[in-house]
Amino acid sequence: MRTGHKVMMMVVILLVSATALWAAPTAVTLELKGQPDQELKYATDFEMSMDFEVMDPSSGGQVLTLAPRMQANAVTVSRVTQVSENGDLTMRGRVESFDFTLDVADLHARLAIVGPDGGPPQLIKLPEIPIGTVVAKDGTVLAIEGLDALPIPPIPMPGGTTLNIPEMISNVMEEFSQPVFPDRPVSPGDTWEWEMVIDPLAMAEMMGTPLPPEAKAELGNMSFPIKNTSCLVAFETVNGIECAKIEAVAPWELSMPAGPPGTGMMVNESGTTTVLTWFDYAAGRTIREVVSVGVTMRVGNDQMTVARMDLQIAGESELQ
Repeated sequence: MRTGHKVMMMVVILLVSATALWAAPTAVTLELKGQPDQELKYATDFEMSMDFEVMDPSSGGQVLTLAPRMQANAVTVSRVTQVSENGDLTMRGRVESFDFTLDVADLHARLAIVGPDGGPPQLIKLPEIPIGTVVAKDGTVLAIEGLDALPIPPIPMPGGTTLNIPEMISNVMEEFSQPVFPDRPVSPGDTWEWEMVIDPLAMAEMMGTPLPPEAKAELGNMSFPIKNTSCLVAFETVNGIECAKIEAVAPWELSMPAGPPGTGMMVNESGTTTVLTWFDYAAGRTIREVVSVGVTMRVGNDQMTVARMDLQIAGESELQ
């Protein structure tokens, strides 16, 4: 064999070997990982736009419009404070910098805060949030620690009851927290699901709100399900790190009465939340996340529309 052919053959073998070494796996286990005192810093951009119209029947059908716009960016740090034997993570967070702008009609408001590591000018030092979140390896929020230490007094409610805000937050998290990752290895194209039911009556009872029988009957008809479907779309490299690209889609629809009996007034709402996550499956951390939420709402009957809303939310976070 001539020298040139030998060299070419060696190059081909090396390329094939390198491709085999760096090829994406056929299946991976998706789970959160961490070590005590590990910190993850994320830069987040967020924007929201709403177009809202409401008709005033008493003014001959005059329509009032409102179009608020909001933009924000922040640098946040998530710190692992404890890792249990089964892999549950206790995490705390702090905000290093925050810049928020709001435009509504002729109002323009801005709030900017720069923390200890956010660069000059240093306006205020932002401490670590005194609340810990306990998260399972599959992403389920198990508990919120430190709520009892917050100086939040019980709130008086009708009927002589009181609302305990920390207890309510814990109950809501326990009721609605869902796993982010499946309990099995997954390959590109694999999907997994969870479903929960939003029940306004159960939430009102959880808050200790006294309700007359007719209100309970109305709320009992307002529950609606939200089903989330996640898919491992592909393996992609982000900032030199091989990630599992995951798409999670959760649509919902809601329809309920909106006025006195006999008027036919209804609230009809539909929306979809889509989350794209690039997850470093080897290190168990999120590298990038893109969130979009779209909501449309109409209040009216067959003869008229008294209110209409279109809401768009977009956010993006990336590990620094």
